[in-house]
Amino acid sequence: MSSDLAGSIGLLLLLLLLSFYFSTTETAITAAGKMKLKAMENTHPDRKKGFAWLAENIQKSLTVTLVGNNVVNIAASSVATAMFTLHFGSAYGPLIAIAVMATLVVIFCEILPKNIAITHKESVIYRSLPVLKAFTFFLAPVIYLVQRIVWFVGRLLGLSLDTYGSFVTREDLEIMVHASEASGVIEEDERRMISGVISFEETRVSEIMVARTDMTTIPSDTTVERASGVFLESGHSRIPIYERELDKITGVLYVKDLLSPLSLGKLNVKVAELQREPLFLPETIKTDEAFELMKKSKTHISIVVDEYGGTAGLVTLEDILEEIVGDIQDEYDDEIPDISRENDGSYLVQGYVNLDELSEVLDYPFEFDDVDTVAGMLLLLKGNFPIEGESVIYGPWRINAVEVVDHRILQVRVERVGIGEEMAHGE
Repeated sequence: MSSDLAGSIGLLLLLLLLSFYFSTTETAITAAGKMKLKAMENTHPDRKKGFAWLAENIQKSLTVTLVGNNVVNIAASSVATAMFTLHFGSAYGPLIAIAVMATLVVIFCEILPKNIAITHKESVIYRSLPVLKAFTFFLAPVIYLVQRIVWFVGRLLGLSLDTYGSFVTREDLEIMVHASEASGVIEEDERRMISGVISFEETRVSEIMVARTDMTTIPSDTTVERASGVFLESGHSRIPIYERELDKITGVLYVKDLLSPLSLGKLNVKVAELQREPLFLPETIKTDEAFELMKKSKTHISIVVDEYGGTAGLVTLEDILEEIVGDIQDEYDDEIPDISRENDGSYLVQGYVNLDELSEVLDYPFEFDDVDTVAGMLLLLKGNFPIEGESVIYGPWRINAVEVVDHRILQVRVERVGIGEEMAHGE
């Protein structure tokens, strides 16, 4: 083998090796993202400054890898063409060079390194970081010129090319959580809890409150003796007190505040003398804000008011925490599930269930601008108050009123209908 041929082969292998390096580094950085790079600062303290630099210069680093990869691939193709043309002639040499280089570049400089980078991104970044910083230093003028050209073209097209402005979006978190559950990394209960935390600040109090019609309340002139009976019957530890009508909530009565008068035999004391100052919240307030206000005021129950100042319902700390951890049952809670699947495949749903929860369980978008609950959806679709047994069709679902009491829809049955019924409804 001549020295020229050996030199050409050596140069070609070096260029292919550099292409392998640039491909793995680019893919590893892209797969890791800024959040992972920040986390690696703590897991690899020996290169903490390097990872901090990379996290703040992702676009510059990707530009280095892309420029370097294209330069070495073009150079490798040129070397291979010259080498094969010299030995096989100008007729066949370029064709052989194209076939050989296409195979080598696609398999050993693209597919293989990118797969390695995706599965071992942390170790790839750790090992390639010192060399990447060196290339960034030596290629700084070229990188600056390329970035300015890209920025100028982006401005002409009206595009923002800053793709690493934030660590991760809310949508990214949701996708990661669902993907983690599908792959078995986390359990379903863990996924629901994490999703609850993510959506916590988007939920309004009006979506989780106990509606006015479902509130247990006590008139302000009720005696301690009668109030104790209400506590025993309801199982609650805190009950709102009203004066003449529900829109005039004057306070909240704690069951422990009845212990003293009961032990002293003062059964005729009015509950108005024992009530505590209530906390009022607007129904539009977000759950995270309500949680902070209730913690600050050290209260476990708040009265929710509408835009006119009337009583819309009440919310407790338990209601808010259930948005994260799911239902919390105690010895007094009704064990009827919000949504239960029947043997025939239909779903028995409580009227107060939020449409977001129904959409998640049935994996179908029940989306309405004017209502939040299943009962409200049925009223909107029906156009009037349904009687028990009446039903409507919405998409591929039949919604049947199961229990209606005093114009209140307590339970509905949701079942999937045939294509014929769905088409008929669409017409």
